[in-house]
Amino acid sequence: MAFSIVSRGLLRTSREILERNMAATVGALHQQQHQRPLSTISPPSSTHSDYNRLLLVASGAGSQQQQQPWHQMPAAAVQQAVRQYSKKTAGAATLRREESDSDSDSDDEFERRRQKNAKSKRSERGDSAFWRRKMRTLHRIMDVNHDGVISFDDFNLLAKRFNDLGHLTPEVAAEFTDVIKQTWEEQFGEITPYNLVTAEQFLTDLHHRLNDKKMAKRIGRFLPYLFKAVDFDHTGHLDLEQYKLFFRCLGLTEDDAAVSFAVIDKNGDGQLSLKEFVHLGRQFFLTEDESKISKMFWGPLIADH
Repeated sequence: MAFSIVSRGLLRTSREILERNMAATVGALHQQQHQRPLSTISPPSSTHSDYNRLLLVASGAGSQQQQQPWHQMPAAAVQQAVRQYSKKTAGAATLRREESDSDSDSDDEFERRRQKNAKSKRSERGDSAFWRRKMRTLHRIMDVNHDGVISFDDFNLLAKRFNDLGHLTPEVAAEFTDVIKQTWEEQFGEITPYNLVTAEQFLTDLHHRLNDKKMAKRIGRFLPYLFKAVDFDHTGHLDLEQYKLFFRCLGLTEDDAAVSFAVIDKNGDGQLSLKEFVHLGRQFFLTEDESKISKMFWGPLIADH
């Protein structure tokens, strides 16, 4: 906006100076007409080509009519040419001013978009108290040794419980172990005895992952392995007994399993497919809708803080 104002001021000042100079020249020519013929007047060499060019432009340089040098034109013609040139200058200035205003409008639009984006960023996924409550519930489950923090040892102990069921092939068990390792490194960093994740750090790390599109797509990669580990009859579906086995590996009670299974078995057929299992497990991380049945996937939620 400031640039636009300065530009308009400079253009207006330049036009006024030009008109004053031209008017002064016309006045001088008018006086000299009474003293000697115009044909004997020789304008200063430094201004001759400039003024002549301006008058040619103002009077239509592209036409087929023969153009006269400015010092050979009548004073009235010179004045008319000055007015025409002033109008063209004003038109060009208006165009430039409109372009400058357009640039200013573009700047305003950019600022509005920036503020809109900043506002949307302040409303990221995972900011609700309900979502935080779910993540605290999961932190408690993954804290296998119940020392208040999660370590890579907790991850390994949890994976070992499922592997020890003996329902995974050696190849799938190796994949499961590798996925657990990758999940830890992506989510919590390096594997050391000193990398201990508190509940608050757990929430912060998952919040970051939830709002990163690439990382959000990989949330719950370990879920198919949990399903296959408890699908001991390899039917591709879990019944209540198998879901109880799933909960035992998580360190939860069979009563918790019965309550959760009754909620998430939406169609009441007594079975949970792999697709449903993975969908509900991922939705637990991704949704903040309290009406979704996925809130019971990992058992009853802990009390509000």
